[in-house]
Amino acid sequence: MKTLLVYVILAALTWSMIVGVDLLGGHSLYSSIRSIHSVFATTTLQEAACIVIFVALPFVNVLYGALKRSRQGRP
Repeated sequence: MKTLLVYVILAALTWSMIVGVDLLGGHSLYSSIRSIHSVFATTTLQEAACIVIFVALPFVNVLYGALKRSRQGRP
């Protein structure tokens, strides 16, 4: 669970850095969020698959660790 929390914190920091740089550059908050949305709206199927895989990796890692610990506890 700690691993997922670290990934959520890193995602929030990344998002805040992107929005912060846009705000320092003179864009409005709405414009900054809209530009992030448009980047994801124009991705191809291959790019979307890579995004999904990299987003799912932390969850897979946590589930694998939990399953491994539960199997070690059994005789």
